[in-house]
Amino acid sequence: MKLYKKITSLLIGIGLSCPLLLAQELDWEKMLIEDVENVNPVYMPVVGIGAGYLNYFGDLRNNATSPLMGNLVFRANMHAFIDQHKHFKFNLYTLFTLPGNSGSAMTVIQRDYQNPDRNFRIQTDILSFGANAHYDFDHFIPKKSLFRPFISLGLEFTTFNTKANLTNENSPFYYWTDGTIRNRPQSDERGGSIIQPDDIYETDLRSSPLNTSGQYSKYTLAIPVDFGVEYSISNRTSVRLGYSYHFNFTDNIDNITPKNPILGITNRNRFDNLGYSYISLHFDLFSDPKTIRINRLLLELENFDYDLIGDEDGDGVFDINDRCLHTPRGIEVDTAGCPLDVDKDGVPDYLDKQNDTPEGAVVDRDGVEIPDSLALQVIAQEALPRNQVESFLQTMNNLGLSGRRGQYTEIPEKFKKLDTDGDGYLSFDEVLKAIDDFFDFESDLTTNDIYELNDFFFSQ
Repeated sequence: MKLYKKITSLLIGIGLSCPLLLAQELDWEKMLIEDVENVNPVYMPVVGIGAGYLNYFGDLRNNATSPLMGNLVFRANMHAFIDQHKHFKFNLYTLFTLPGNSGSAMTVIQRDYQNPDRNFRIQTDILSFGANAHYDFDHFIPKKSLFRPFISLGLEFTTFNTKANLTNENSPFYYWTDGTIRNRPQSDERGGSIIQPDDIYETDLRSSPLNTSGQYSKYTLAIPVDFGVEYSISNRTSVRLGYSYHFNFTDNIDNITPKNPILGITNRNRFDNLGYSYISLHFDLFSDPKTIRINRLLLELENFDYDLIGDEDGDGVFDINDRCLHTPRGIEVDTAGCPLDVDKDGVPDYLDKQNDTPEGAVVDRDGVEIPDSLALQVIAQEALPRNQVESFLQTMNNLGLSGRRGQYTEIPEKFKKLDTDGDGYLSFDEVLKAIDDFFDFESDLTTNDIYELNDFFFSQ
């Protein structure tokens, strides 16, 4: 049986401090910062830039009609969300070629080897301004999906300035049936030298003699239809891969109309339409973030459970399950959080100076066995945990060490009410009940009264 503190001191210390649960050290500054969902974010316009290939679909038979080849054209885009769920977008865009002989202008070359007089070369700059409504099928696509198909329909205004390439340093091009280009007609008996046409489109079709109708326009309205897929790189960045077909309301891009056939080339299509395959990057630079950071003045701990996370002594056992709080750091403990005690004398191994104490022996605070003759002296200086009080007092009573009735003075007035059998002697059971009532808050005795009761009991 272990004797390591005064009985009353330990009883009060353990009895009044019903499990006190301490939380681990917390970073309070970080806990005052919280990221929450932005319920009503403000969406600002999203800017984008892209490039792709422009294809011509008109009266000339152009070889470059594949979406993966054609003339390089650029596109600048800005879109805003029409609804708060971001299902619909409103796009404003411009489509443009680089001016001059940069190689960006839309070039159309028709080659007819069987009818050389129908070979024709034209080039034009394209500049379009348009708007469209964009739908991305968000009603049907999971929110976590990175790929979203889309379609759009809009209206645009397009300008052009078509020119033809008919001469090379004032020497006209003559296309022979062998596929060569020469400086004289094939019918010329002198023959002709092969020449390479330059890339200078010098003849403006509006004022050219080829414009026999006298009518020519350099702008048109169009209805663009887009479709494709958009990939979200991040919350604010996406890439769009698409194709748009532009239904133009003009037949003058190539200047070939029913009233104005050129070089025997008759009108095949009512309108000169355009196709555009592109890839573009879009950046949401100005919209509100999806989450906002709140710096709280007060920490809300309504649902914070210290019992679950507290481990004040750092022994790996949470305080809610720790039967031995305040264990020194680094001491090996059992599953209950108590230091190991091999000989079970009540003194943990890290403090025990006698690790092989016989079972049931009385030991001092160092875990060393003491003779029974010194028990009373030790009792005056040492105390028991509350859960050992009953067995200890019973042992002392059995050994006749607790005194005998009538040996000393009568019971003090304040303790007479504890003598439930009225025999003028405070028995072991009566004292133990008084101590239990004190810790169960069912007694009017004070802490000092408990100390005094302890001394009186052992002095009887």
